[in-house]
Amino acid sequence: MSKKRNQCQKRRKRKQTGQTAHASLAGFAPLIESKGIFDKIHQQVEIPQKEIIYRPTDKLIFVVLGLFVGCEHIDEINHRLRPDKVLLSGFGYDSCADQSVIQDTLDGCVDANVIQLKGVLRSLYVEHNQSQALVREAIEQSLTATIDMDLTGRPVSENAQGAKKGYFSKKRGIYGRQLARVLMPDTQEIIAEELYPGNRLSCQVFIEMLGEMEQGLSLDTKEKRQRVCLRLDGGFGTDKNINHALWKGYQLLAKMFSGNRARVLAQSVQQWVDVDADGKGTRQAGWVTKTHRYGRKTRQLAVRKPNPKKKSGFNYVVLVITDMTRDMLTLLRSYDARSGVPESTFCQDNQGLAQRKLRKHHFVAQQMLMLLSQLAHNLCRWLKQWMISALVAKDKMEQSARLMIACQRAETQQQSISSEAIRLTISSIEQRGIRRWVRQLFALDGVIVIKKGVVTSHPLNANYPLISRFQLAFETLLKPVGVRVRLAKT
Repeated sequence: MSKKRNQCQKRRKRKQTGQTAHASLAGFAPLIESKGIFDKIHQQVEIPQKEIIYRPTDKLIFVVLGLFVGCEHIDEINHRLRPDKVLLSGFGYDSCADQSVIQDTLDGCVDANVIQLKGVLRSLYVEHNQSQALVREAIEQSLTATIDMDLTGRPVSENAQGAKKGYFSKKRGIYGRQLARVLMPDTQEIIAEELYPGNRLSCQVFIEMLGEMEQGLSLDTKEKRQRVCLRLDGGFGTDKNINHALWKGYQLLAKMFSGNRARVLAQSVQQWVDVDADGKGTRQAGWVTKTHRYGRKTRQLAVRKPNPKKKSGFNYVVLVITDMTRDMLTLLRSYDARSGVPESTFCQDNQGLAQRKLRKHHFVAQQMLMLLSQLAHNLCRWLKQWMISALVAKDKMEQSARLMIACQRAETQQQSISSEAIRLTISSIEQRGIRRWVRQLFALDGVIVIKKGVVTSHPLNANYPLISRFQLAFETLLKPVGVRVRLAKT
């Protein structure tokens, strides 16, 4: 830390108390510090920029905190984060850099910084993710863990680096970039993300994204990959990509790339079966008897929906399936479930973390913003899971205490109410996605008490809906790191 920075900083008091609109977010600061989330960024990312008052990596942290307080653009940091001295004190800062300085730091990043930040996110993911535990459980119990992959457009100015004409949903003739994402639907954690020029197609990014997924989940052997099912849409389903996945040992539930081939293969279906409607009209499905040949044995399921505009009267798709045991309806429902997961996570990030509105002219700067948004997304997921795990552990302790009291023939009514309160609290936490997590759970106002630079207490405003449940959740999670959470007197 430079001498000038030391001179500019005020000597911290032994005890500070202040009001903040994001008291709940400040309460998470000791937990985030104990996990070393931000420390790894300081240790491993070296941005070639002079340090005057703030380290370059401090400004990356300010971007993440800005996303948590609802900034939709970097310039909003001046209005939402910078004036909140109490929140900044909770994270160990006396002040926040101006948005223009943060913009300069992002613009000054180079390709090496992108690689360094990716390494930080990968190490944090390996350390804190819940997806790896599900894969490990699938391997041990001979089950299958499902992975989704998707590509979405990010419109930008035609003068921006990497801006190309490509496919952008419901928008023609515009310029943009493409964002590829790999995630596990059960946890909705982002395993890997990559930014591409706007003319890049899904089928062109598949092999690279698969390699990044393997690093994140440590799928270094064929035995591990055999317990992972890749659920892919038609954009990824070229012969090259399907064979690549099959040769590496993965299970597949993927849509074929070619619509014409699907129509030809569907002619070999001997019996069409009416299946449940997907909200867009009645569907029929049937097993293809003359299947297309791939590098491994597969089953192929043809699905058709009425379309009077087509000469044949139907739209056809074919699903490539490696599971030889499941029935038709189960497989269709499993594939239909894919349509809500990747799109939902993109939508949550667009609404909760303003990912679509965070745009930079320089391609590397946009990559850094993408990675910081990925960190914010996963950190929200981890905080949610840590909170639920802490509540589950507390419930088990309550049940054990109840049994001990019952053995002593004491009154157990109070313990039952406490157990019910925990159940309701877990339900309320589980229902909240990224948007409500940022706008509600990070935005509970209250008073913060800071001793020796560490948050030790934060009374919450008692007028919020369901505040007693949130107070129980925060107290259960933060008590081990020395933070006392209570409701303020009204």
